[in-house]
Amino acid sequence: MLYTYLRDAALLTPHKIAVVSGTERCSYLELWERSSLLASMLMDDGIQPGGRVVIVGTNSIGTVVAWWAVLRCHAICVYLSESLKQSGFDFIVDDVCPSHFLCGSAAVHKLLPQSITPIDLDTIDWAPSIGMADTLALPRDLNLLASIVYTSGSTGVPKGVCLTHKNLCSSGEISANGHGITSQDHYLMVVPLHYVHGQMMLISLCMRGAKLEFMTSFVFPSAVTKKLKTQEITCLSGVPYHFSALLSRGEFLTTDLPSLRWIGVTGGALSPDKLLKISDSKPDLDIHIGYGQTECSPRITRLDPAKIRSKPSSIGSVEPGLQIHVLNSQGLPVAEGATGELVVSGPSVMHGYWNDSKGTAKVIDSQGRLHTGDLAYRDSDGDIFIRGRVQAMIKSAGERIFPEELEAILQLHPAVSDVAVVGEPDELYGQLVIAHVALVEADLESIADTLKLVESHCLDHVPFARAPRRYQHWVALPRKDNGKIDKQRLIAPAEADQL
Repeated sequence: MLYTYLRDAALLTPHKIAVVSGTERCSYLELWERSSLLASMLMDDGIQPGGRVVIVGTNSIGTVVAWWAVLRCHAICVYLSESLKQSGFDFIVDDVCPSHFLCGSAAVHKLLPQSITPIDLDTIDWAPSIGMADTLALPRDLNLLASIVYTSGSTGVPKGVCLTHKNLCSSGEISANGHGITSQDHYLMVVPLHYVHGQMMLISLCMRGAKLEFMTSFVFPSAVTKKLKTQEITCLSGVPYHFSALLSRGEFLTTDLPSLRWIGVTGGALSPDKLLKISDSKPDLDIHIGYGQTECSPRITRLDPAKIRSKPSSIGSVEPGLQIHVLNSQGLPVAEGATGELVVSGPSVMHGYWNDSKGTAKVIDSQGRLHTGDLAYRDSDGDIFIRGRVQAMIKSAGERIFPEELEAILQLHPAVSDVAVVGEPDELYGQLVIAHVALVEADLESIADTLKLVESHCLDHVPFARAPRRYQHWVALPRKDNGKIDKQRLIAPAEADQL
């Protein structure tokens, strides 16, 4: 079970610091003791194995304790962001019917109705110690659900991805082994724990007895770079947005970071030119490109850091223990170099969607394989290249256009700081290709001329029939909480979001 990794770390290195949040520190022994205390409180309050427990709050020692405590009870963690809109929060609560709520004081008044009495993590007296005694004698079954992670998917309707102890154990081992994590590592977490990547890293660090430190805000990227240096951080992972911000506003390239040994880019593609800038400025730094989905808890592939200069646009090869298939529309394997849907099987594949058997059947086939919805091809080395989403592929006047390929071309123009390509419905063409662009310098008088230069650059690389028909300028492209561009808002944008 997942919590045995925490117990083992508390036994082997009881006084080793496990989590740092601001000025607070918590050792592995203290983390075990606090999670034991909270688990006992939950048991006394009638929690049952399989019960759902909503945890609400920002990354903190308290929410880490809550996560482990729920697992100790064989209950299911439903970790939610306190920045959720009320409608989204209410939808999830109605969907999972939780028996308990664990949250910090700020979240209590923001989201919870007065009829609910939560356990306030900020007011618990953690002083009582019960040592290493394991008072919760429950049967162990790796197939029990451990976490339900809600993801909006392509429709915008939240889907609860059900992950078992086996799923997350597998993903944690993949991460720990792939990154070579040791007890000497000091990881800076900038992603929230309500995303599966955060939970995977929490597990993999605990497996190796490493130190986790939270960066609670990414508003000032230079402060992140300063922490990387002063706290001698050895590893960092994040989405492309995080690294783009570090490069543009965080002085990351010019700051000497001798302790940092690897970074991981996940949740989307960082442009090759930015990857090469990082590699040029820090030649001894390992850059890991990871690809995955929440439905695979999440890791599926990883690019060997030695290939970052030769294949910066690849997502690498399949992780050990998993199997990758590239299939055509009839479900048959395609030839090397041919495009098909990426399908994965192995111990990391989710149990299914919560309360959604029809949705589960659409992505999990009769062989238990996960159909990712991503179109890709594999080269002679076994490395994989993503071409785009099946559902995101734009069909315009008979042309099949992959937005990601156009985005990669547009990002090469020095005037472009951010870009997203979408298809808008059109009676004549079926769909029109629209490029939404944020510029490095948004001078009102020169925007139109700059966009014409960007358009000319694109036409130098693709024929007119496959190029965007319109360029829409944005001061800043709208993003989701995880840093990814919110393409749904681009298709139906609010006027207030546009320049």
